[in-house]
Amino acid sequence: MDCLLNRNESGDVSLDGLWDFTFLGAVEAKLPESLEHVRWEKMWVPSAFDATVKYPGKRGVALYRRTFFVESGRECLLSFGAISMWSRVYVDGACLIENACGYAPVHVEVPSCQKYQRELLVLVDNRFNFEQAPMHEPFFDFYQYGGIIRGVSLRILPESGPWIRAVRVTPGEEYAKGLVHVDLEIEMRGEVDALSLHYSCDGGDISPVGSHSELLARNLKFDLIVPNPRLWSPLTPHLHVIEFVLVTAERVVSDRQCVRFGLRQIKAREGRLWLNGEALILKGYNRHEWHPNYGPSTPTSQMFSDIQLLKDMGCNFVRGSHYHQDQRFLDLCDELGLLVWEENLGWGQREKSFSSDKFSAHHRQALIAMIRESYNHPSIICWGLLNEAGSNCDYCRPILEDSFNLMRELDPSRLVTFASMFAFDDINFDLVDMISINTYPGWYGCEKADDPLSAITPRLEAIVASIDSRGHEDKPIIISEIGAEALYGWRESHNDFFTETYQAKYLHEAIAGVLSNPRFSGIALWHFSDVRTYSGGLSLMRPRTFNNKGTLDEYRRPKEAYQVVKALFSSDAPISD
Repeated sequence: MDCLLNRNESGDVSLDGLWDFTFLGAVEAKLPESLEHVRWEKMWVPSAFDATVKYPGKRGVALYRRTFFVESGRECLLSFGAISMWSRVYVDGACLIENACGYAPVHVEVPSCQKYQRELLVLVDNRFNFEQAPMHEPFFDFYQYGGIIRGVSLRILPESGPWIRAVRVTPGEEYAKGLVHVDLEIEMRGEVDALSLHYSCDGGDISPVGSHSELLARNLKFDLIVPNPRLWSPLTPHLHVIEFVLVTAERVVSDRQCVRFGLRQIKAREGRLWLNGEALILKGYNRHEWHPNYGPSTPTSQMFSDIQLLKDMGCNFVRGSHYHQDQRFLDLCDELGLLVWEENLGWGQREKSFSSDKFSAHHRQALIAMIRESYNHPSIICWGLLNEAGSNCDYCRPILEDSFNLMRELDPSRLVTFASMFAFDDINFDLVDMISINTYPGWYGCEKADDPLSAITPRLEAIVASIDSRGHEDKPIIISEIGAEALYGWRESHNDFFTETYQAKYLHEAIAGVLSNPRFSGIALWHFSDVRTYSGGLSLMRPRTFNNKGTLDEYRRPKEAYQVVKALFSSDAPISD
């Protein structure tokens, strides 16, 4: 099949770099009537403009501009990793898409025209406005930034032939033998007399897989056997690659796409988690994508360093709180062997959100975008949503039911869950595969306790008893958040709240209480590193305007608890009180 090398493709082109930028301020979120008198400066993309030296903490409307080049008559696809918080994308003055979830990927199909040079404008608004962007709220316990916060790429589509819109690879029941289910979406364009699909696995032989009539259906589902299969796990993060090639009657490649995936299986049964048929205990952290120098737009090297620190502490698991994860971070988790919980944007929503049709629509749209974008990452073992929502009330039920049905329809191979703060009266645990509890005994609500640390283990035992008494003995339980604040460097003889020593003792009790209880399938400590939280008056609730529960500070300097966690997570010996 040497003729396959006669290809007609361009591949993705990065549009990252310096863009024209202007901060318009507290104005209506729309394009200026004329750009002739706009005073442009330069802004790096990707970045959060309100994390830069010139605009720290500024909220309002901003406008980005750059040109890109496409051969006359060719269509293309613009892809944004994320644009925060609300945005519109314009090409040559035409608005092509509006997005209101600041962490969701955005894909824009650009129609062809006769011009070679095209103008791209991105209008951004990082103000809180429930009517405009109801998924974002000012009470979230993490700072929400504005701008083109993740990378931008351009894909030139084939001149006349069909192209591959998406490929999803799912390990089958015989995954250990290399069986995978493939779901391939093809966008047909123009009249095609004959079309065939070929694939190559891990650089091996090229084989045919689909006929012209099958491909015309635009959605092709079939099974493949991966030669020389190797299982993916945290200890052996083996990855496989399949390249799919569309070939026309003239034996010219119309399009090709590569997909990377892993052979592994996650199950929840008998009250436990199972990875590749072996019992699994999750040991890890919650992690925000954040650094004081970059806001939410951290460089890949920082992501790599964070994973190194997590692995050094003995972690096999990270919860991406509380929004879509950067694809670069997920790629690293795939390659380095770190299990991931990815979740849709949400934090503490109550009845106002759940009664809003716009919120419901935006939440559903962002959920679909998350699963489609991240589907092929073997590191992801569960999807989540709506952290600490009002799930002890009836008003939550319709959106939760719709969301979990949708998630299982889009991806029946992974677990679904949500982090509940209502361990004793949540009414929605029947909807999930894994029950996830956020709890802070020994920190919140213990102002009059003589020995706050003594409350941790009894609370954990009470949580298990309550969940099991309500008929959920068959569901695995994890502690999805637990922790205590410590100000980096503060150590004093009383070892009281906010000292590093209190935090170290707290995390020892929490980890021991979970890992010594066979009913728990894991723990995700809150939090990996200190992170900026509310601004304004709400910041009075948080010293330094930070959530200081990190085991490392914001610059990744380890606190006293680091070695405590490392010793407990790295030990294979049973933990007892």
